[in-house]
Amino acid sequence: GGGGRPRHRSRSAPFATRQVAAGDGLTADNLIARIKVGAITLGVLVLLCTIGGFVANIAAVVAMRRARAFAPLALRIHIEDAAGTLVPLSAVLAAQSVRKPVASGARVASTKFEVRRLITGRPVDAALGVIAFCNVPEEEVWAGMSEGVAAIEREFERLGTDDDRKCLRYVLHGQTGDLAHHKWPNGVMDEGRPPGLALADFCDDASAQLAGLRPPHVAALRLYTSAAFRSINGHLREQEKSDESGGQNQPVYPFPVTLSFIADGLRRLRAVAATRKDANEAIDVWRGMRNVESDADFYAKGGTELAPMSGTTSLTVAVQYALGHAQGDTAHALLFKIVARQERERWSSALGAGPYPQFTTVHTR
Repeated sequence: GGGGRPRHRSRSAPFATRQVAAGDGLTADNLIARIKVGAITLGVLVLLCTIGGFVANIAAVVAMRRARAFAPLALRIHIEDAAGTLVPLSAVLAAQSVRKPVASGARVASTKFEVRRLITGRPVDAALGVIAFCNVPEEEVWAGMSEGVAAIEREFERLGTDDDRKCLRYVLHGQTGDLAHHKWPNGVMDEGRPPGLALADFCDDASAQLAGLRPPHVAALRLYTSAAFRSINGHLREQEKSDESGGQNQPVYPFPVTLSFIADGLRRLRAVAATRKDANEAIDVWRGMRNVESDADFYAKGGTELAPMSGTTSLTVAVQYALGHAQGDTAHALLFKIVARQERERWSSALGAGPYPQFTTVHTR
């Protein structure tokens, strides 16, 4: 029995020795070193994550600024309402675009929703002036301008529409308040003005006197800011379509004398703009166009406006025009922002004598 116990110890001794040898490698110093390495690794990972988050935040800020810079105009602009509160343009667009109810049984022509392409002219057309674009001998236009108001009346009596002639008779022979019962798409003519003002009263306006405007200038400018602008502008755009086809059989513009008085009157009105305190300050001029869209060629090259171009300092008014005054026939709205940097690039409204005094109109060059 006594001999068996030593043999048992001798067989287990090698195993015990190996355990001690293996355990000898896990010293306190080695354990501390491993902990330090793990802590350093973890710290590096935390630092990398922090740097990555910082870079991501910077990238997000840059992306937001770029998105804001290139975002659609409606998402970046606010309009001040009557209460002085800034309202996002997108909200104004939504409110203005609410369609008017259509009477039971009424039919809406499908052509109303047709979106037209923005038509612009060539720089050479602007350089040559309006008379050359009218395809009318200059001598005839000068002779007509020497006749004054009579030549304007003859042009529209001969080739104008019924609405054109109605507006012309009001401008030449009527008084403010005569058409108070007639509401045009953009309002009542001369609404808010004292009744009884005739053409002579607008000619006596201080701005008209300063600009040296004669009765045919004032009459042409007032006529253009009435519903007759559709005929004046529409035929000018027809001139450009003919020119695009090669200039063959280009039509004769029907209102060359009226158009010449408008152009000359606007140039003279720079005298009024030059006397303003903000004559050398930049202002933003807005223009809204309904059911018109621009194309890639316009964005790449720009273009020349073919007709007298009215704008407004009120973005709300421009939006109303772009949406067709909520008539319910707007499929596409185009909004222009024009920065007029000095008085030579902007001309005041027709002496504030336009038929719609509630709208502040600016004509740009």
